[in-house]
Amino acid sequence: MKCSRYLIRDVRVILGPSGLSGGRCDIEIVGERIADVRPFGADTPADTTVIEGKGLIACPGFIDLHVHGGMGADFMDATEESFRTIGAYHAAGGTTSYFPTTATESPQAIFSCIDQAARCREQGIGGVEILGVHAEGPYMAPRKHGCHDPGFVREPSREENRGYLDRAHILRRITCAPEVPGVLAFIRDASREGIAVSGGHSDATFVQTLQAIECGMSMITHLYSAMSTITKDGPFRVAGMLEAALLDDRLATEVIADLRHAPKELLLLALKTKAKDTVCFTTDAMRGAGMADGVYTFGSQRGTKAVVEGGVARNLDNTGFASSTVRMIDLVRNGIEALGLNLESSVRRASLVPARIADADRRKGTLEAGKDADIVLLAEHPRLEVRLTMARGKMIAQALV
Repeated sequence: MKCSRYLIRDVRVILGPSGLSGGRCDIEIVGERIADVRPFGADTPADTTVIEGKGLIACPGFIDLHVHGGMGADFMDATEESFRTIGAYHAAGGTTSYFPTTATESPQAIFSCIDQAARCREQGIGGVEILGVHAEGPYMAPRKHGCHDPGFVREPSREENRGYLDRAHILRRITCAPEVPGVLAFIRDASREGIAVSGGHSDATFVQTLQAIECGMSMITHLYSAMSTITKDGPFRVAGMLEAALLDDRLATEVIADLRHAPKELLLLALKTKAKDTVCFTTDAMRGAGMADGVYTFGSQRGTKAVVEGGVARNLDNTGFASSTVRMIDLVRNGIEALGLNLESSVRRASLVPARIADADRRKGTLEAGKDADIVLLAEHPRLEVRLTMARGKMIAQALV
């Protein structure tokens, strides 16, 4: 079969080849890969479809390491239709690859979601590339379940552990609380299978978090949210998982940069404290993203209830957030408008940094020859807007005018 060829002409490249970033360029695409990024104006190869960039910004596709749903669908619905719906919605926000994320429910429900993700990845359903699945829970601290159903929070069992380890080809990340009995042994087993273990929904102390790192834990889930911090033992202060995450750069972390889960001051603290390329943006978006205000379930249709009002999702008793309703482009805007990052730095937190955390930066995260053709075209004014999203050489969202 003949490979498709595209030339995206006259765009300002962000995170491109050395010496060309920020300049007017043409991007040649052959099949699924970028063939060349060169100064604007070179000859167009024969049999090439030209996309006129007209000075738009071209940046690497956004990578969302933690996303539950959107447009009324949740990955826990475990249907092809839900994967298509979620993919289309987040593609329009610039996402070209992601980690579909489970909710804490029964083993059967979680495994059904994981297995559906494997089928959808194989068939390319949804447009957005599935890098792997992120299982959020179920091995959580009972007091830190957040919007997950507390009735399904549990300790590890040999049988359930086996179900996750046997799916290591698609399950690439799991969030758990290291202080829960049996979790440290599970972290060792999961790490040996190549599953990235992420600390979260946890009451772990600083010392317990360091023990988990020694067992193979390498990430932190939604820094600041559902996470232990400083407590007192008599007159003594005891640091928690938050402090360990900020201090120990063996732990990469995601932040939900919606300015709700953490105000800009705490986001800036994380960016200032952590080493370069250890903090990325993530949405943690739920099924109410893109929908009208109302009541929605988190997780499957049997999941907990959440109220979406004014674009903010909260649990019914208004004591906490129930994931978010944002897309990656919203977080890139927030990085610029609220955190004071320049365009390239903000895009980096949504593309190259998560690519590195996910060990996918050999083929994603920058616009260079040989990399996957994951490209987002942005209009800078009046506000950053996605005009085209391409994933591995296929246009999966388009709003060019």
